[in-house]
Amino acid sequence: MGWVRFIGRKSFLLVVLALGCHPECTPPPGPVRPNVVLVTVDTLRADHLGCYGNPTVRTPSLDALARDGALFERCYAQSHITLPSHLTLLSSLPLADHGVLTNEDTASAETEVLPRLFARAGYRAAAFVSARHLGPRGGLGPVMTDVEIHDAPRRGSQPFPAGETNRRVFHWLRGACRDPFFVWVHYYDPHMPYTPPPPFDGAYYRGDPFDPHDTSMEGVVLNWYFHELDGVRPRLASRPDLVRPLKRELGVNSRTIRELLLHPDRLDARLDGHEADSQLRSRFHELAVVVRRGLPYRRHLADWLTGVRDLRFPLAQYAGEVSYVDQEIGRLRSELERLGLGERTILVLTADHGEGLGEHGIYFNHYGLHEPMLRVPLIVWAPGRVVPARRPQVARGLDVAPTVLRLAGLPVPASMQGRDLFAPVGADEPLVAEAIRAEQLMVLEGRWKLIRTFRSFHYVDAFARAAGATELYDLTEDPGELVNVVERHPDVAQALSTRLDAWLRAHPTRTSAGAPPSERLRSLRALGYVE
Repeated sequence: MGWVRFIGRKSFLLVVLALGCHPECTPPPGPVRPNVVLVTVDTLRADHLGCYGNPTVRTPSLDALARDGALFERCYAQSHITLPSHLTLLSSLPLADHGVLTNEDTASAETEVLPRLFARAGYRAAAFVSARHLGPRGGLGPVMTDVEIHDAPRRGSQPFPAGETNRRVFHWLRGACRDPFFVWVHYYDPHMPYTPPPPFDGAYYRGDPFDPHDTSMEGVVLNWYFHELDGVRPRLASRPDLVRPLKRELGVNSRTIRELLLHPDRLDARLDGHEADSQLRSRFHELAVVVRRGLPYRRHLADWLTGVRDLRFPLAQYAGEVSYVDQEIGRLRSELERLGLGERTILVLTADHGEGLGEHGIYFNHYGLHEPMLRVPLIVWAPGRVVPARRPQVARGLDVAPTVLRLAGLPVPASMQGRDLFAPVGADEPLVAEAIRAEQLMVLEGRWKLIRTFRSFHYVDAFARAAGATELYDLTEDPGELVNVVERHPDVAQALSTRLDAWLRAHPTRTSAGAPPSERLRSLRALGYVE
């Protein structure tokens, strides 16, 4: 009898364990409302997915999701900055209206966002984000007050890898799966630094990245915030032959020379158009080359590049990050299906922005409004609700929230300015994207793209613009945006400028709140790289 009782207890424990592994997800009696899973992948270029035509990077999970759902072939992020772009995705408001122009700004508590709207509609709502500045201590905190859980890393320097984010999501899902739920899942991969786990770290590279005979990284110039800027001052002090003449001719001190070195766009205020200006700029460029040489990379930000001489290596590591996050997205879908939720779930996948991998002189970062920074994937998987198809119309980050609400059968607030992507196409609307601190605006119409610069900036020598600069690109003939044809097509430039002016009148840009950060950390904090 004791043996029988032992077997009985053992069987009972096995049943309990089985129930723990397979929770009861049958919805309660009554109408069944669809679950919604919004997946945002940080820094994911559309052109690095197989379903968007990449022949090399392996993304089987996303390719399958696209086959089984709707893929929007041309989707544009509203900005190249994480927090502003995400707030637009959640609120369907342009940056000019929600007022969050950098990763340091804070959203207004009155802004209506998807998680709160679903919570108020009776859904269990949660957010699992992999970067601190998207968490409750970041700028979205005031608009996420009604959600059940808003989970994020405690430190900005230690984002969650996708596998850890999934672990937290799965734990919550197993307790929430009977009720209708909305969950926002944010994966930080493949954001720089590109450090995919095995086997993805070796998936696209064979060789020695430190080979002294390789010189391909010598042409790569990184923005100053990739470097330990504490080393700038002593390096300037070691070259009085270059620094003293500049101080004397400009009538400034060493601190100002350092400021002008780090922010060359401010040199205009010191110059008055003399012929010697070009020579001064050339000398500042020479000084910058000398100071950068041997300047260490910032720890936890770019030290993974220390000693790397082969440019193929970081490009391959970005591809490895994409394949890794693809695997984890596949695990998320599998978990939904394992729990029996697939047939009553709407899953929307997109990205906040893309990434520069050398285009326009921008390496391993996202700055400006060119195609690599703004073209992102958009896939909607909703069995029984969305017919699988490739959809050629232009989609915007602005359109995600209204589309999600309509699919779930919820009303769209009047404040939202996007459109339901599955509704009949209405009047043509210009696609406008906004840069950090309103430095630039972009308007896209058909094959034509116009970028106007409102505030001078200098990212690197290859990518610097003066206030008032206007660029026009024919994306059909010049998809790489290499030739500015504004003078060749003045009629097109004028028409797009008129549309942009009208948009500006309708959306006067708010200024970022709060005092500006110190010069040393201004760019870093704006892009969310430091706490």
